[in-house]
Amino acid sequence: MKKILLTCLVLLGLVVLAVAIFVVTFDVDRYRPMLARRLQEAIHRPVTLERLSLNWRGGIAVQVQGLRISDEASAGPEPVIQLESASALVRPLPLLRKEVQVASLVLRRPRIRIARDAQGRIDLLGLAAAASPALSAIPPGTGQAGAVSSRPTSVGDAVVSFNIASFRIEDGTLHWSDATTQPPSELWLKRLDVTVRNIALGRPMDVALAGALAADAPNLRLSGRFTTPSPSRAGSLEQANLMIEGLPLERILPPARPGEPQLQGKLTVNVHGSVATLDPSQLARAISGEGGLGLAEARIANLNVLRAVFERFSMLPGLVEALQARLPPAYQAKLAESDTVFEPIDLALRVEEGSLRFEDMRVRSDTFELIGTGYLGLDGNVDIRSTLRIEPTLSAAIFRSVEELRTLANASGELEIPLAIQGQAPRVAVLPDLRYVASRIVVTTAVDLIGQLLRKDTPEAGGEAGSDQAEGSPDDILGQLLKKAIRRGNPSDAPPSSH
Repeated sequence: MKKILLTCLVLLGLVVLAVAIFVVTFDVDRYRPMLARRLQEAIHRPVTLERLSLNWRGGIAVQVQGLRISDEASAGPEPVIQLESASALVRPLPLLRKEVQVASLVLRRPRIRIARDAQGRIDLLGLAAAASPALSAIPPGTGQAGAVSSRPTSVGDAVVSFNIASFRIEDGTLHWSDATTQPPSELWLKRLDVTVRNIALGRPMDVALAGALAADAPNLRLSGRFTTPSPSRAGSLEQANLMIEGLPLERILPPARPGEPQLQGKLTVNVHGSVATLDPSQLARAISGEGGLGLAEARIANLNVLRAVFERFSMLPGLVEALQARLPPAYQAKLAESDTVFEPIDLALRVEEGSLRFEDMRVRSDTFELIGTGYLGLDGNVDIRSTLRIEPTLSAAIFRSVEELRTLANASGELEIPLAIQGQAPRVAVLPDLRYVASRIVVTTAVDLIGQLLRKDTPEAGGEAGSDQAEGSPDDILGQLLKKAIRRGNPSDAPPSSH
């Protein structure tokens, strides 16, 4: 029995030695031109391969170096994908059974480009090429735990089956360019590391991703169970956890024209959810989840919210100029500032139907607070309904400067104005509810005027009434006020709920 066991071990050693000698001496690089040609015929793009090699690293390591797939339609020099090397570690013993078991497949320093042209068409060839080594040769099937097994495949005169355990991307770069914006926008995801386990087409696979999104240090983490698209289903992402920290907004939002408002700050997002389908036409609306959103160093450049609100008070022409002239110097300076700076923002959010929804939004600056609800669409559409409340000290100064605005004070002495923030990012507008404002000012002014007229009709008023009559009768003055109110519609006398 010992002799038999010893003989088996010797034979096994000889087999391993023979495989090692074969790996060292076999010139696999002679197949490189054929492989490049076949790949080029399959994707209809120019393909470059610098070298193919075999090594021994606890198994047979097949390595591809200097892969580059170009885009003839693009005028720029950037390829759709370029990688330093791709290596597959093949277990030697299963080769005797004509079964290729790949312990790991690794892409090192891939550089992938995804582009959307001016017509809105998205080129995903670079992304598909990065994923295809792990997926393209694996028809749906079942295999051992932690791997995927394929149906038999012909390679020359031999029939083999494939089995891949894990797939990794190390230190990759993903470049997104979008020609639908003016000027065209770009976004970079660097230091990209991806690990995929339990690989199986049509089944959930464990995916973990980390990288530096629009930043130099890693600030993005994503994990979940990913099901690849197939002819019978569009694929999905389940049990997803997304964490983004310190992402500069100005690097991911569409570029603004000179002088246009632009939201700035460092974004933090923590969301748990899923993507029901990976169909590109339905992707945005298929995302659902909930979590939190934070924004540090928040600022709206090129927009003073307070001044923008007062400038829309058409019923009080010259209001901003009056405030600039009458307010204390410190508040005059605040009204003259070009930007609006906010305190750190922390909001609960829900993701559904292609938008980020905020049910209890509270945003503060040093002079006002916005309270309300609304949504920010993934397509850039913004619709927020809120109430603006100016802090009591500034409100009192405004009332002393422009008495008509005192009618907008709430029970706490704050100037309170219902408003909406609407538009397509980055071009959004701050729209106060002018019908509500006009109704409060007109009604209060009419009541005060009637009181003055009644007092002037008393005997003690003497000749003052006659002096007013010379300027116009009470009926005419009141009629003018009412006509103005009617022309502005029939506004509500109560502001919308501020929640």
